[in-house]
Amino acid sequence: MSADALRENIKYMKNMIREIYVFSNQLDVIKNLETGSQVMVDPKEKRLLINAINSLTNQLKILNNSIPKLLQNIGYFRQLPVNLPEVQQQKSQKPQVQKPIQAQPSAAPHKFVKLKYNPQPGKSVSVTITDKDKKEFLENLNKSHLSVGRLKKKYAIERPIASFGKPNSYAKISNHFFRTFSNKLVAKGYFKQLNNNLRRMNSPFVVGTYVSMIFFTILISFLISLAIFGILLFFDVSIFIPFFTLTEEALLLRIAKFFWIIPVIPAGIGLLLYAYPSSEAKNIGTKINYELPFVAIHMAAVATSGVEPISIFKIILKSAEYRYTNIELRKLMNLINFHGKDLVTALKIMAKASPSSKLKELLDGMATSITSGGSIHKFLDKHAESLLFDYRLEREKYTKTSETFMDIYISIVIAAPMILLMLFVIMGSTGALGGFLGLSTQSLSLLIILAIVGLNIGFLVFLQIKQPPL
Repeated sequence: MSADALRENIKYMKNMIREIYVFSNQLDVIKNLETGSQVMVDPKEKRLLINAINSLTNQLKILNNSIPKLLQNIGYFRQLPVNLPEVQQQKSQKPQVQKPIQAQPSAAPHKFVKLKYNPQPGKSVSVTITDKDKKEFLENLNKSHLSVGRLKKKYAIERPIASFGKPNSYAKISNHFFRTFSNKLVAKGYFKQLNNNLRRMNSPFVVGTYVSMIFFTILISFLISLAIFGILLFFDVSIFIPFFTLTEEALLLRIAKFFWIIPVIPAGIGLLLYAYPSSEAKNIGTKINYELPFVAIHMAAVATSGVEPISIFKIILKSAEYRYTNIELRKLMNLINFHGKDLVTALKIMAKASPSSKLKELLDGMATSITSGGSIHKFLDKHAESLLFDYRLEREKYTKTSETFMDIYISIVIAAPMILLMLFVIMGSTGALGGFLGLSTQSLSLLIILAIVGLNIGFLVFLQIKQPPL
């Protein structure tokens, strides 16, 4: 019994030492970030890490102190049974009287208690300690579980992966009309670059379906452009009431004037749909680049525990902080788990298909380090420093760009309209404003207001597009 208890205690102590090591390295990374830069880390995370390390250390001391006492109860011999014939014969003989030997006082036997608990669903742990250490051990066990539970809840909890939803109705209709034609074009190799962009942007559509959607959208826009062309043949359109008035121009002149609408609108919409995957892939690559410095720091901290390289990606995937990087890492794990690729081959495949150039460098570097037998921890540590330096430069560049656009905004949207209004007031008082550009005073005022509103909306959209993720 004591040997089994000793074995269980040592096994649990190994797990605690590993957890203390991981938490200590994570705490060192946080301290280095605060010391070497102006980055402020959440104090709650630091407090949770410190509490977890202290409580685990106290538990480790209690289990360590129980080892010598458990060893005292381990015997290496077995008592002979008393029902042997020789023993019965000796009992029948008259015993010889000897002087009693005074027994030496021995130490009181240690009273042990066995504690069983479930740190995780479906996993049971049992430890054996002395009765006097029971209360202290349970208090530290409660503290460690509380701290580790909060850390896992925030950083390492398993979250359900989003499942596929219902089929897209628009895609189904598009395939109904153009699937055969689109598949023929794809088979001839006309849309290889589009296929690569769709994979980089993590599109739910295969290239044949997306091409069918482009053709179907062009068809709809062609019908809409015909309707617009028909309206413009017979009506003049104005932004003022009445919006539509019968035209007095000749029909042939109207046809020559607005015929360009029929080819231009469908062609423009088709080009936009074709270019959208490439633009979205670049956008995702930019977001991955902003997440990557912190991903590399997290990976370097995990690598210090000496785990296998594939376990590093599994731990990163448990965190919900890296939304776009986790999508690429999940593809990496799918190549390994479902397609049977080894880690180095999967890293090289993902590096080629990655929308982020910096993630490509990270994956290529890890593949090279694994192949050459180099230190993954040293590579990730140095690469994280380089990525963090680039991240700071990008933030400074964005700050300077924002200052420049603030000056432009003040000049165009605030100062220029005020000057124009003053000019219009002066011209209106002199009577020179009548018939200016063929517009009345009310029309000019409305145009100025609409221009100011449009400029404000344009600046807000532009800043929102250029703003890096926080």
